[in-house]
Amino acid sequence: MHHHLDTYAYTNGLRHLHPEQKLIFAIASLLFTFFARPLIQGLLWLWLSLWILGYARIPWRVYCTLLATVAVFWLVSLPGLVVQIIPTEALRASGQGVLSDISLMGWSLFVSAEKLHQGLTVGLRTMVASTCLLLILLTTPFPELLVVAERWGVPTFVLDVLMLMYRYIFTLLETAFTLQLAQRARGGYQQRSRWLFSVGLLAAQLLQQSLHRYQAIQLALVSRGFQGQFRVLRPCTYTYSQRYGLEVLIGGSALLLLNTLMA
Repeated sequence: MHHHLDTYAYTNGLRHLHPEQKLIFAIASLLFTFFARPLIQGLLWLWLSLWILGYARIPWRVYCTLLATVAVFWLVSLPGLVVQIIPTEALRASGQGVLSDISLMGWSLFVSAEKLHQGLTVGLRTMVASTCLLLILLTTPFPELLVVAERWGVPTFVLDVLMLMYRYIFTLLETAFTLQLAQRARGGYQQRSRWLFSVGLLAAQLLQQSLHRYQAIQLALVSRGFQGQFRVLRPCTYTYSQRYGLEVLIGGSALLLLNTLMA
């Protein structure tokens, strides 16, 4: 999957746009999400989706798949946000608006309207904030983000750590996918009794392969005279787009004004 994401980052319709301009827009949208009202968050999500699907021309299936992944994590955490358990007498005395409850041995397991509303609000904010990050992930190559971060004064060792994390995370995912594919080709994961054994074998092989990859990369760096700092290829010279800058200014001002009027 990460190879496809890298391909979109290098071939999307916003590839020519200055990475700093995209990064500023995404960060500003992310900060605005934290205090914007739900309706304004929905409008912001539609606007960001227009940038990703319309301007960047990212396939809608890829975009929906990434958002669905975020939604799954939100749904998994939703019961912890909306489900409460307190003594039945305390629940009756509180007068809370209960949507559903189960009482047993003096205790009540219930879902309140207030907590459900809070959970839905968190879910909407999560989706909008994730869309802000997807705008950067799908339209800007990672080396260009490092160049912008260096211009903003981020310490060199932080950039090196980010580069290593970016490399090792995707190397780990690629290794896990390859090993799992090999296991399935040999009949793994077909029976529930063998599923746990296959997962344990995958974890052991993944650790071994990861250590081997780490040693190979370490030897490669030493053989190439690594001096403690990664050097990335400087991208070509970009120019700021007045058209997109004007849209961001007008659209952002309109959303901020609407959010203020709804206060």
